Amino acid sequence: MKALFSSIVAMLVTGTVAVWSADDAPPSQAFDLHGWKLQVPGPLEIKDLRNYSSGYFFLNGAREMCFALDAAEKGTTPNTKYVRSELRHLPNWTVDSSHTLTGEVRVVSHLQPDKLTVLQIHGITADGDNAPPLLRIAVNNGDLYAEVKTDAAGEKTQGILLKQGVKASYVKVAVVVKGGQLRISVDGQEKLVRDLSNWKFSNYFKAGLYPQATQGTAQVFFRSLKAE
Repeated sequence: MKALFSSIVAMLVTGTVAVWSADDAPPSQAFDLHGWKLQVPGPLEIKDLRNYSSGYFFLNGAREMCFALDAAEKGTTPNTKYVRSELRHLPNWTVDSSHTLTGEVRVVSHLQPDKLTVLQIHGITADGDNAPPLLRIAVNNGDLYAEVKTDAAGEKTQGILLKQGVKASYVKVAVVVKGGQLRISVDGQEKLVRDLSNWKFSNYFKAGLYPQATQGTAQVFFRSLKAE
């Protein structure tokens, strides 16, 4: 993938990355990525995103932040069989506090099956171990879904259709957790309200490209992304 080899070499030799070309500049040129880190195949974790760009994560000529993957690549993070190019917001929080994740996103997918996650509220245990994702905002066969855990252990999931026919077109998503409630709006219309009083895990936000497939390619583009 474009610029990927150079980026990996730079990380191995210097511990930092500052390699890009005119058409794949660092997303930090247009987005505030303070408080985020990036996970890409390897698995690699990039904590300093000020000058980072690679074939997995770049700013295109339209000033969109782009995540790109071939789902058949090797190098998954623990606890999954799928590779990812995905931002992880650093603060952990509980559902009785107030937190918001907003983004304007579009997907170009050639995955088999055609399923990928673009936004998440991911769980984490008190001792820092992996816990289930409370919420995944996913594009499945061109439709936008919320995949929400319905039990305290995170073993049961309900899928809620948020909007049909979003493939290759931009959609605005707002995820709000406040006072033990989850609210999701799409293009300014509230689509879901859910009580979270049974959810005991701490959480953090994620955004990017996390395919639920091991074949095919995909790109996810953000015009805007903000976590509070």
